[in-house]
Amino acid sequence: MVAGVNIVLDKTADYGKLEFESRSDKPECKKCSKALQELENIDDEADQLGIGFVKIADESLAEEYNLGSLPALVYYRHQIPIIYEGELTREEDVLEWLVQNKSTGDEDDVIEDVTAKTLETLIQSIDNLVVLFYDNDDEDSMQVLGELENIDDDCDKHGIQFVKIDDSATAEEFGIDGIPSLVYFEKAIPNVYDGDLENEDEILEWLVDQLEKDEIEDVTDEMLDRLIKDGKNMAVLFCESFLDSAIALLFI
Repeated sequence: MVAGVNIVLDKTADYGKLEFESRSDKPECKKCSKALQELENIDDEADQLGIGFVKIADESLAEEYNLGSLPALVYYRHQIPIIYEGELTREEDVLEWLVQNKSTGDEDDVIEDVTAKTLETLIQSIDNLVVLFYDNDDEDSMQVLGELENIDDDCDKHGIQFVKIDDSATAEEFGIDGIPSLVYFEKAIPNVYDGDLENEDEILEWLVDQLEKDEIEDVTDEMLDRLIKDGKNMAVLFCESFLDSAIALLFI
């Protein structure tokens, strides 16, 4: 049987699968019951893959992850949520999707795509997060993505989670003018990488340095606005132009 929500997600703390369900007599609840009945048939197979299988009835949490209508199935790989888009009552398809995602995580360096809503949640919940803002139709973006996927596993080893987002509106919200662009978030505090995006070794060295050094970060006007709205405690040093116009932050 599918384990209750109080059960640990998985044996390795890297892989977990979570079903959001509804607690009511609405038609959506009947869909949850039907999906749960089907998914219980593959719980043993998921367990053999080392993937914990749990369920939760928390519509506010589902809304936070922007999951839409329930039921919804989310696979967590290294803390990054991947939402299942198929039919939940097709247990064979779900199991195939699980195996595919588990194999990808084991063998290849793949930087996960996230939505704007999920990105907001990750920024607030993950201490060390690096985000590639890119355009899937842009040749330079895909070249950079290919380079960065070579260091995805190395980032994991240092406890740095790596995601990417193809959303120009979200990039603009962060004051990012050029795509592709790389931003490192440490406890929700952004730091924009200004080096060569095709030099993977240099980027990895920079990311590791962020873990070890205490520096006052440069941010854009838009980033400062977001931080103030989020209620961060900070001292702001307004500087004359050094390289470009910069606002330096000292977080308290």
